[in-house]
Amino acid sequence: MAFKGTIDAGRTERLTGAPQAGKRGVTPNSQGGYMMRLRGAWLLCTLLIGPPVLAATAAGPDSEQIIRYYRRKSNLPPAQKVTVANMKDSAIKGAKQGELQVGDPPNAKSVTFMVSGDGRYIVFGDVEDLTVDPSKAVMAKINLKGEPSRGPDAAKVTVVEFSDFQCPFCSRGYNTIEQQVLKEYGDKVKFYYKHYPLPFHPWAQLGAVATECAKQQKTDAFWTLYKGLFEQQKDITADNVKDKSHAILADSKIDQAKFDDCFDNKKTLDKVKADMAEGSSVGVTGTPSFVVNGRLLVGAQPFEAFKNVIDDELASAK
Repeated sequence: MAFKGTIDAGRTERLTGAPQAGKRGVTPNSQGGYMMRLRGAWLLCTLLIGPPVLAATAAGPDSEQIIRYYRRKSNLPPAQKVTVANMKDSAIKGAKQGELQVGDPPNAKSVTFMVSGDGRYIVFGDVEDLTVDPSKAVMAKINLKGEPSRGPDAAKVTVVEFSDFQCPFCSRGYNTIEQQVLKEYGDKVKFYYKHYPLPFHPWAQLGAVATECAKQQKTDAFWTLYKGLFEQQKDITADNVKDKSHAILADSKIDQAKFDDCFDNKKTLDKVKADMAEGSSVGVTGTPSFVVNGRLLVGAQPFEAFKNVIDDELASAK
């Protein structure tokens, strides 16, 4: 990645010797005394000034200074909560790295940074290892173990969708995936669905909880409810999402009492939140978002956008 900004190289000055002999106020006989006085003054300054400078350097980056700087840089209001988290040694020797949490969980924005050991210079952004495939690094952040999927394990392309059952644009994304991507590419693609319910959609989180409750009993029930919630999106409300789920799952032969207990007590909410955290960690900020072999597509993209990335990945896999 490229970093914007400039670094002030500064200017180091040092005394290279006494003034030349013969100059006013300095004679050959007084030059030695002048040098002794100069060395004494230098030693005194070192004793008086040196320790505080060293102590400041040893203290390293100041979290409060980082927060003040970011507030001014981003023009944040005084009431906006900003904290420093996960400060640790950077992969770059001598530097520190951490995260700024802007706002309150679960909607806090995370801003990564790297700061020099003396706390003078800072870069906002991720530190990336040029020896690591960036796409593989993204996929490593997404936990797919035990998750329901469509398509064979041997598929060369993996598509992970982060979506919201109430989002109209997500409904368009659903149709593109189901009617075009999966039909066009068949066993060349493996598809996963992850939750990213937006807070201003009243029943989106409930829908996500319901699908996870269904999944606890049967994987097929998960996909049945996934399909039904999108296709009946316009008829669903926060008040009827449970009843609608019952109707959609009527032929799934799940234990309804067990499903109701799970839904009513939101027993799968932690799983939904974990999906959201994963999405945020790979750059998801809205829905729908699709991670295609580690490459992010944002929004209700047309089929051609998926085709461009998938074809490129298939060609690279040969």
